[in-house]
Amino acid sequence: MRTPDTERGAALVLVIFASALILLLLLAVHVMVHTSGQALTRQLASQGQATNAAAAGLTEGLSWFVHQGQQPVTEFDPKTGQSEEPAVGIVRSFEIAGRGRLWGRYEVRRSVVQDISQRRGKPVAGTIWQLASEGLVYVRNDASKPPGERPNWVITRRTMRVDIQRLAIQLPANAAVSGLRGRNISVVRPSRIQGGSSGIGAAYPPSTGTAGGTGTISGNPAQSTTSGQFALDRVFGVTLNELVAMADLVVDDERDLPDPLPDMSLIVVRGNATFNATRKLSGSGILVVSGNLNLNPQSDAFFSGLIWVGGTFVLTPPGVINGAVVSNGNAQIAGGAEVAEVNYDSAILDQIRLQMGNYLFSRSPWIVGTERR
Repeated sequence: MRTPDTERGAALVLVIFASALILLLLLAVHVMVHTSGQALTRQLASQGQATNAAAAGLTEGLSWFVHQGQQPVTEFDPKTGQSEEPAVGIVRSFEIAGRGRLWGRYEVRRSVVQDISQRRGKPVAGTIWQLASEGLVYVRNDASKPPGERPNWVITRRTMRVDIQRLAIQLPANAAVSGLRGRNISVVRPSRIQGGSSGIGAAYPPSTGTAGGTGTISGNPAQSTTSGQFALDRVFGVTLNELVAMADLVVDDERDLPDPLPDMSLIVVRGNATFNATRKLSGSGILVVSGNLNLNPQSDAFFSGLIWVGGTFVLTPPGVINGAVVSNGNAQIAGGAEVAEVNYDSAILDQIRLQMGNYLFSRSPWIVGTERR
């Protein structure tokens, strides 16, 4: 028979054994959680790097379209010097971490770049393209072999797509002010509308009256009729929704705009916009206001570029618009103690066509596939 001392000794041994077992299990769980956390961190980092690589491919793809001499582009055909592997498409490789031989790569393949103009109802080929870019993160053990061929192995892949669309700028006329009705264009002394030696002062459709007022309208000629179109989709070649997707800034209230506006930017105000002494219009590029645009007294408006207005356009001194204004409602340049003027400027309009009237992202890129190994 066991003595009490023997039983107490056996119980103590069992307690020690159980405690040690629990400690070992806790240690094992801690190691597993720590290892899993590190693996998850590496996995998420690799996915993020693959996403960045894919996005870089889309950006270079857009740049390729923008810099082609023939516009619009009707064939995606990268040449030697524009890609590591022009037969494949636009391909670039770059080192991420030298110690681990970790590399990144993006591929914008010829086979997946599509002209979708006809599918989107556009009459001109090359107006809208869809680009797809695959970003890879891989271990490069042999620089002479591609990512997926041993001894190289791919950690993760991510594919992104985006639509790019050409912003075609076609004014109703080469005029300082183009109004939907001639009789609704007025300028009051001492303010002026100036077409200069190469532009019309005021242009409007036939049989809509003539521009008037006590101010000065000059140009070559001072006034002229035009058969050009005033609607937004005819001037820019895109719908309002498409233009919104392409814009640098989109607001419903002009008070949400930065002051001054960023240079050479496409800005859309959905609705009416009023600028005044505390909220001034200053910037360059393209300003689209779907409602009325009022540049009130002391707004000190100074804008270089193209202004398209869906409703009434009012410019009150002092203020200077260099470029062109297209108004689908009344166009009024008020007078007073100071001067307000709209000057036709072909140079700034040409710069806008060159810099902004080209391919732009028409929607945000989206992820279509991820592969991890």
